[in-house]
Amino acid sequence: MLDPLKPYVPWLAAILLALGLIFSNDNTQVNAIRAGISDCIVVITHPFRTTLQAPRVWDENKYLRKRLAEMSLGLARLGKSGAECERLRRMLDFKQNAKYKLTAGDVIARNPESGLRSLVLNIGYMDSIKVNQAVITPEGLVGRVHRVNKESCVVQLLSDPNIGVAGRLTSNNEDGIVHSVGSSDLRFDGVPATVNVEQGDSLVTSGSGNVFPSNLFIGSVIEVKRASNGWLLDIRVQPAVNYRLLDELFVISDADRTR
Repeated sequence: MLDPLKPYVPWLAAILLALGLIFSNDNTQVNAIRAGISDCIVVITHPFRTTLQAPRVWDENKYLRKRLAEMSLGLARLGKSGAECERLRRMLDFKQNAKYKLTAGDVIARNPESGLRSLVLNIGYMDSIKVNQAVITPEGLVGRVHRVNKESCVVQLLSDPNIGVAGRLTSNNEDGIVHSVGSSDLRFDGVPATVNVEQGDSLVTSGSGNVFPSNLFIGSVIEVKRASNGWLLDIRVQPAVNYRLLDELFVISDADRTR
């Protein structure tokens, strides 16, 4: 089987010997030849090496994609944790700097009573909570304590149509009554049509009625028009808080309430 190759054996041996001598020599020209031969070998074997390395490259890409997904989830968790830390820091600062005595409570239920827009907090008369105490967040007024149990209380939201709050426009000290219009907005009634009211004006509690302390932020005016009776203004107010996103609230104690 090897007989046809016998004439070429001496030539092959001579070539191998010559290559051995070339690669064992440190001459500059020999180094150039050596580099050229190496480049040829790289070019010739590249397709075979690429084929052999394909499974390893695929595994590395799969690993990198997995790590990227894990890092993305980690960043998302860090972002959420950062937002939560910022919220808690803001709540703590608000409680420490408030001019009222505040008791913090977490929302544990929503709308427990039919016909009443309300929340349930995990604080009650064991925490000195009483009916009609004002409930707030750092953003503004939420509502009032409607009913108190031993370790919980029901908070009637300002968005409930059955509650009214004595309010005052900060731009002109005009008084009126704030109540819900059955949607996410509030309405400020009792302001004469002759009064100048503009969008963006702030509305706060007036302190009348001995329920809510004065100067609690209620919301901002978003629409002003003349009422159908012609002598009053129809004022729409965007509330300071989003009633659907409440998690932790503060109850103002009687001892520090401004009457």
